Amino acid sequence: MEQEDTMSEEQSKEQEDIAEGAGVTPEVKEAMDSYEAFFDKYIEFMQVYEESESTAELMLEYADYMAQYAEMTEKIEAIDEDSLSTADQMYYIEVMSRVSQKLLAASEEE
Repeated sequence: MEQEDTMSEEQSKEQEDIAEGAGVTPEVKEAMDSYEAFFDKYIEFMQVYEESESTAELMLEYADYMAQYAEMTEKIEAIDEDSLSTADQMYYIEVMSRVSQKLLAASEEE
């Protein structure tokens, strides 16, 4: 029982470290954090867009988001996944999972 508690505590600590980006290469952390931040703002914008009665006013802002999306995609695709450390890979997966969950939740709200 004590061994299970220790393992559970270790797994919990490991999950916290991953979520905080502990041991992650600064460049990978910055790229992934900016990717997630972009999608947070994009989701927020899309919620406003969907609720707006005058979407014409928001079209320029939408075009700006699409340009930013292209830049973000390029930045993430430039990451050589084969050269990532274990911590980098775990953080990459964690952020991608969170972004996917946020996008899914936003699409279900419609």
